Amino acid sequence: MRVAILGDIGQRIYHVGDDAMTHAAVDELAARGIKDVVLLSRNAADTTGRFGTEAAPTIEFPWPYADYQHYLNEILSLLNGEPHSLADNDQVHGLIETIRGCDSVLIAGGGNMNSVYGWLLYERAAVTAIARHLGKAVVIAGQTIGPMLYGADREVAVQMLSRAALVGAREDSSLSLGRELAGSSVVRCLDDASFLASNTAARQQPDDGGHPPGSTPPVASYIVGTFAGNTGACPRDLFVTAVAKALDDAADLTGLPVLLLPHMAVEGEGGIDEAIHAEIAAAMTSSVQSQPIASARDTAVLTSRAALVVTSRYHPVVFALDGGVPTVALSLDEYSDVRLRGALANWGLADFALPLPSLLDGTIGQALREAWQRRTVIAEQVQSLRPQKLTESSAWWDSVVGTLQGKPAKVQSPLPHRQWVPRGTWSAAADTARVVFLPMAAELADLRKTREHLEGEAAAARDELQGWFNSSSFRLVRKLASLRTRFRPRKAV
Repeated sequence: MRVAILGDIGQRIYHVGDDAMTHAAVDELAARGIKDVVLLSRNAADTTGRFGTEAAPTIEFPWPYADYQHYLNEILSLLNGEPHSLADNDQVHGLIETIRGCDSVLIAGGGNMNSVYGWLLYERAAVTAIARHLGKAVVIAGQTIGPMLYGADREVAVQMLSRAALVGAREDSSLSLGRELAGSSVVRCLDDASFLASNTAARQQPDDGGHPPGSTPPVASYIVGTFAGNTGACPRDLFVTAVAKALDDAADLTGLPVLLLPHMAVEGEGGIDEAIHAEIAAAMTSSVQSQPIASARDTAVLTSRAALVVTSRYHPVVFALDGGVPTVALSLDEYSDVRLRGALANWGLADFALPLPSLLDGTIGQALREAWQRRTVIAEQVQSLRPQKLTESSAWWDSVVGTLQGKPAKVQSPLPHRQWVPRGTWSAAADTARVVFLPMAAELADLRKTREHLEGEAAAARDELQGWFNSSSFRLVRKLASLRTRFRPRKAV
């Protein structure tokens, strides 16, 4: 059986989380006998080198709102046998042939089912439409769905999710919205890469000291910090100063050095996470190392072996919880809060996701203190849930493979578990800040999307007007107007 897997991979800017989810998908399918896969990528040669599998080009959607809407409509017109303007050498034709040569399609997990990353939502909608047009089964693995689906994006999501035989939602809010959009084919699951760190570590040959190969420091001998280049509504300099203080306080509390591990950067060039990490390190007074970006597998293992993790990114939370590491996450907006709080809630630790204001008012320091002081209890909480989570994850991937093979989807709902209750008042303070901050952040995101939409419409109108100006009809009208002016009788003086 041959399966096409779409992940957000092969980009010039390497993204640890996207590669991690695709690695996990490849591993889980291989463990169930499906080793003939083709990864849909923006750089097929690079992807083959990283994953050791066959790869083929995916389609790249333009970023402007109006442009990616138009491109999807053109693809749908092509599939429906309707008039379209796609050239014979358009990239979509190659993708159609790639999918035609496969038995089914798996869309790997991610946070792309929303208007924040509309061009990725539309890419997945196109791949799903092509696959179903060709009679191929489609499974969509662990996703964050929403929370913002602007304008036409909502209907695009409805059509895409409804065409899939099985859809995984990695948060309760995503499950609720997904079922509202597409019904019972949307089910609850964990993030695809939930056990990538431990599975990778188990495959590595330890050195003579019992440690993983390479220069990995001993378990629980360091703090991991990972921060996105985006600082949300907070001015960058203020964000850097506040994060540096929080990490210094954590280092003083634990007596451990800090490793800053980037999740997005251009390999060998830096930027994105590496850039802000350099600024944070320069503002710190404690022992800190700002690391260059490493592979998804290496980053996952290193994060899962930390003593404490502090992050504004999603997958450091996932990797840390795989190792039972106490983690404090910082949500920059509604979208990141859904993901970070959801990832922690999966292990009963939702309160350790704090909104952005908690960084500035000192609440994060109190959360870090409790996370560290009660690290043994937190580890016990995670370890007590681990057998259940492993069983549920295995059952989920069994269902994924069965559905890809054309069997009816059979998925059991995860068992409920209690949420861990913090002792400190910091949790209530964070909840109060969340009530005020998140609606404002959501409104700001909606305004930004509205502006993008209006700018797209304005650009399209300008192009249409310029096309009219450049047309032979307009030139003829100008000539006629000139002649009319020339031969118009003059008024008597």
